[in-house]
Amino acid sequence: MSGRYKEWAFLREAVGEMDEKTLPYLLRRRATESPNDIAFSFPEERQEYSWLKVWQETWRAAQGLIKVGIQKGDRVAILMPGRMEWIISMLAAACAGAVIVPFNSYSAKDELRALLADAMPAVLIMTATGHRQPYATILSEFMEEHRKLGRGAAWIPKHIFIVDEPNNVFAPFRPYSELLAISGPEEEQQLIDRCRSIRSEDPLVLLYTSGTLGVPKGVLRTTASFLVSSDNDRAAGKRRGADIFRRWTDRVSSRFSVMTLLPLYHLGGFATIITNLKVCNIRIVMLSRFHPITALTVLSEGKYRFLVGTPYMIQRMLNCGERDKFDLSSVLGVIFTSAAVNNDILQRVTRDLNLIFFMVSYGSSEAGAVSNGICLLESRGNKLLRLMIRLLKQAKFLSGSISPREFENSAHSLAGKVDRGVEVRIVHPETGEELPALEQGEIQIRSHRVMKYCDEDSNRASLTADRWYRSGDLGFLNGNRHLTITGRMKRMVSRGGEKISPIEIERMLLLQADVEDACVVGVPDDLYGEQLCAFIVPRPGRHPTSGQMNESLKPHLSAFKLPKYYIQVSELPISPTGKVAIAKLERLALESVGELKEYA
Repeated sequence: MSGRYKEWAFLREAVGEMDEKTLPYLLRRRATESPNDIAFSFPEERQEYSWLKVWQETWRAAQGLIKVGIQKGDRVAILMPGRMEWIISMLAAACAGAVIVPFNSYSAKDELRALLADAMPAVLIMTATGHRQPYATILSEFMEEHRKLGRGAAWIPKHIFIVDEPNNVFAPFRPYSELLAISGPEEEQQLIDRCRSIRSEDPLVLLYTSGTLGVPKGVLRTTASFLVSSDNDRAAGKRRGADIFRRWTDRVSSRFSVMTLLPLYHLGGFATIITNLKVCNIRIVMLSRFHPITALTVLSEGKYRFLVGTPYMIQRMLNCGERDKFDLSSVLGVIFTSAAVNNDILQRVTRDLNLIFFMVSYGSSEAGAVSNGICLLESRGNKLLRLMIRLLKQAKFLSGSISPREFENSAHSLAGKVDRGVEVRIVHPETGEELPALEQGEIQIRSHRVMKYCDEDSNRASLTADRWYRSGDLGFLNGNRHLTITGRMKRMVSRGGEKISPIEIERMLLLQADVEDACVVGVPDDLYGEQLCAFIVPRPGRHPTSGQMNESLKPHLSAFKLPKYYIQVSELPISPTGKVAIAKLERLALESVGELKEYA
């Protein structure tokens, strides 16, 4: 039987033994039901793949992984800017039963060394360079260092494939195109058997946390941890109706396209791929890397309907000096992910864009998706969009609606309604006592989505004895199980025994006429333990002094909450995952405050 015939036979047959909640099954179903629909696009790379093309390249790459010896549970690392080879490599690893390890594509040499030593991948698929980092040169240096020592390093992958023209790839590296061409009939049959052996509870991906507040930590997640808990969804009596409903949802959603700003090594970026496979057949448009001008250009030219990103990414786009050059009238909805989004940010976004809806969500690499909420802004609008939203609600993908007034009246960041199958409780940060509705405390989460750190012993225990995840976030629940985020425990500043939330001060700073953006951190102080240091991005042409800023804050904040230090910057540093880089600001504050004291 020829390879192509086998491929199509496997694609079309009903494989009863295959777990329906695994990536191989979901990809096979998409390629069978919607072969010609566009699945993914990378406009900067001029790449556009239909579901059938995604399947065909994934099938060949997965066979290549089996050919080089990948066993179920082995790790396949990916290191490259956003492009289709990233997605193909991810899906191929999943089909081969391997664990996907997406590396931060901004990783410098020492960071990459640490990631490789921690993950121990058998295969690394990468580009030669990316985000100003010479990946191939760095790997060559690692190999040379250990050659001089007279021994190898177990953490250097045995097989390294580079996405480039074959003539540009030299030993010991191999061209990525070779991975797609090295297999034969034996590997093809092994791949079919491997796909049938995979279960949704098997490890799928080793995700590293963003390290916004420190060093990234690895979290091993299963496919099941990305999906809604659905013990009864596949009951025999419901199956036919569920399949018909899903096809209707796919048919409606295929009329839309969503542009995501999130990198693929980010929980939200990775989950977007699974959402496209499992929930709705919508075209996903991605960037090679986030830059506000590039994002504006791609969004304006493509006329995409939905925009997904962290609040800070979207702020960077809308606050860009060249924003007026771009037509964003096509955007109907914005989906905020990862970081908390407050009413000030929402007002800026809804003022700039003519939205029908926006959506907020809350989750983390450790807890997975926790809550989400959708807010409809217009009584009338795009009927097809409203139908899709209704279908997604019925499919339990959206937890619930939140009224615009609820957002307007909140002094903090709404995170939506707690997802089905997820438990959330609020406890006192010191006593662990569970608190009633509307009282602020630490958010703790328990669900099938919660995963502990791979190196749990080296961190504060992330789970309680009864498996509640300690998020480190502060917040409260209301009577409708709507979750509000009020701060971060690790960001709390202790000044003379007073606990101060930087978010409260940031919110007041953002209301000032001279301030475009702001972030507050704590710095050591001999007398008070810590003092507040505020980084502000002034509006164009404005140069407020520290005294002026505190005078404007005095009517709104207690005296002990007024920042002692102000540092003006042209923009706040952003982490590769689209959040404000708190650790970088803390280092900058230490340096700057030291200089201020020295020359005072």
